[in-house]
Amino acid sequence: MCRTVVVILAILLFLSLPLTARSFYNLSLGFGATYCPPEQEDFSSGMGDSQNWILSGELNGRLFFLQAQATVMLTKSEEDTQALKAIALAGLNLPIIGSWMVMELSGGVGVTYVPQNPGVEKPYYALFDGEKAGIEDIAFLDAVLCSPIYLQMGIGTDFGPVGLRARYLLESNQTIRSVMAKGRWWEIFVPNSGCLSLAVLLKMS
Repeated sequence: MCRTVVVILAILLFLSLPLTARSFYNLSLGFGATYCPPEQEDFSSGMGDSQNWILSGELNGRLFFLQAQATVMLTKSEEDTQALKAIALAGLNLPIIGSWMVMELSGGVGVTYVPQNPGVEKPYYALFDGEKAGIEDIAFLDAVLCSPIYLQMGIGTDFGPVGLRARYLLESNQTIRSVMAKGRWWEIFVPNSGCLSLAVLLKMS
């Protein structure tokens, strides 16, 4: 089984090399905005409302066609106070038209941290399905295991050191812990919510 996986990865690598003039690796710093539509409304109905857009920053690394991405978003808690959502993703970055257009497919996990605010007595992690856990009551790793799984697909283009990305970020209705308990991994593709993300990437290497 392991030998088959290695062979498939090697074939994908050699097929991708002649299709693109891009470097074997790069590291990029990005920033952008993410649109999260209001619940019970059409997806595009709230695009004109700045309250539905949140700022985000990311660190993106690529090695051949493998990609890793760490994203931080400034969002709101249930108490309407400032919160921080961190998402780590890993997946594929595949050239579609040479180095002009790329496709991204990735999945990962995230956690939302709500700091102490006038409306929040103690800092906590916002977990899956509205659950909350104080940072003193749960370990960070357990908070990640109890937070939603994320899937992302996107397209982009690169102009020298600058890259543009348009992505759809899907929040699954499953967590790593629920998948491990049930064993039904295909349920991670059942969406709970989705957001549109637009980002500008600046290559550092």
